[in-house]
Amino acid sequence: MTTFDVSFKLKHLAAAGALALGAAAAPAAMADMYFGFNAGPMMIDGASFDDPVNAGVVIGKEWGVVAGDIGVQAEFTTTVNEGSFVYFPDVYDVSINTQALYAAFRTAGPVYLIAKAGVLREEVDIGGFSESDSGLSGGIGVGFSLGIAQLELEYTVVEEDVAYASLGVRF
Repeated sequence: MTTFDVSFKLKHLAAAGALALGAAAAPAAMADMYFGFNAGPMMIDGASFDDPVNAGVVIGKEWGVVAGDIGVQAEFTTTVNEGSFVYFPDVYDVSINTQALYAAFRTAGPVYLIAKAGVLREEVDIGGFSESDSGLSGGIGVGFSLGIAQLELEYTVVEEDVAYASLGVRF
């Protein structure tokens, strides 16, 4: 057997060992992971706006602490029902898409409180004119444990004059 053959077999054995270790560790890494869905109005300040309705997905990981769970979560929303902006005599369609990464805290118990803070990127489109912005975001809410799922009602500040009021389910 040549040195090449031994080296080749050792590399394959090492790769197989790493794959086996990863497969064994995956359930532990996925423990306390969650995903969910939410929907609600993107509430825009101003009398000339009719608010768009967004729907989103959430995925996260949490770790238990004495008073509840801390974690990180990613949230993505998109407009499913466009709003409108009236600039007399014209009416323009309004949509808002968001991508966010939050640090989150949920208190313990069947009825629990939620607090989250992080960074958010938004894309706002009004009548074909589109603009993107990034900044800090935060939210508060209340959740209700229902067996394998949790029902969550949240209020998230997207930016100075836009907030997202959502009702979601988390698994």
